[in-house]
Amino acid sequence: MVKCSICGRRAVYTSRTSGHSYCNRHFTDYFSKKVRRTIRKYQLFRPNDHIIVAVSGGKDSLALLHFLKKLSRYSPRWKITALLVDEGISGYRDITIKRFQEIVSDLAINYEIVSFKEELGYTLDQVVSSKHGKEYLPCTYCGVFRRYLLNKAARKIGGTVVATAHNLDDIIQTYIMNIIGNDWDKIIRLAPISGPATHPRLVRKVKPFYEILEKETTVYAIINNLYTGFEECPYARLSLRWYIRRWLNELEEKRPGTKYAILNSLLSILDILSKKTNLSLNEEIDTCIFCGEPSANPICRACDLKTRLSSIELNPDAHKRIDELKHLFTNKYRILPITKQHYTT
Repeated sequence: MVKCSICGRRAVYTSRTSGHSYCNRHFTDYFSKKVRRTIRKYQLFRPNDHIIVAVSGGKDSLALLHFLKKLSRYSPRWKITALLVDEGISGYRDITIKRFQEIVSDLAINYEIVSFKEELGYTLDQVVSSKHGKEYLPCTYCGVFRRYLLNKAARKIGGTVVATAHNLDDIIQTYIMNIIGNDWDKIIRLAPISGPATHPRLVRKVKPFYEILEKETTVYAIINNLYTGFEECPYARLSLRWYIRRWLNELEEKRPGTKYAILNSLLSILDILSKKTNLSLNEEIDTCIFCGEPSANPICRACDLKTRLSSIELNPDAHKRIDELKHLFTNKYRILPITKQHYTT
């Protein structure tokens, strides 16, 4: 039996990089110190923040919600609201929503649920099963629409910051994916405080678990009775992320400390990109001409994807609005001419 390096009790976790083992109590201390250090190091929160915690009902997001609720005892001016996006994934999301509602009830936290069906008019299952939903992988539609709705809902609730449960594993997986895709403009957005952050309708996003391994968030969830089982999104294994995740776990098993080394590589790259290129962590961004939401282009990615799904019906005023907006499209945007069946609002 492995014993706690501090008190000699039965250990529940061993850090392979440091060699230290921890019992329930001392793991909680270890975990809390790491997260609080991350929050202080990157100045993630302000004294009067209304924190919108993006919760999926999975172990990581529930662990973050639980931790911030405990931490709020020392920041009495914080307000915390849990926000869940229901994509409409049959046999998966309904299970996690039930767990989510049980946890927020136990923690006495206000919450909101927004759904693809209500906000977009269709579920993710409907999108990927349609003939026009085959152009991209399910994770593309899901990721774009989730981020879109999280920002809109957080702003509507009155949030000043959105806290997401992206852990170290998530961050470096995305880093590797962006290297493969040569997407350096996306890599610069992988900082602990997500950029760009200068649009008046964009709610600031932070990652308190930025330096926390997925194994550690899992142990924290188990210790605090937040993790009752494992439900995997049925679309997860279709993505590149699934293969990269497995590869990184195998590499970490053979060479402990690899994940921390990759994170340090990312931090070095972020420093270089912000200082020696025209990319900026606080770059100015556009406003989507259709929905009015923040966008890197004249048309945001969410509206772009919506227009590719021909099952979407135009609103009554959409044809008139399209005609009015035609003159805004110039060659500098390199956008094809608009036809009335393309766009919706």
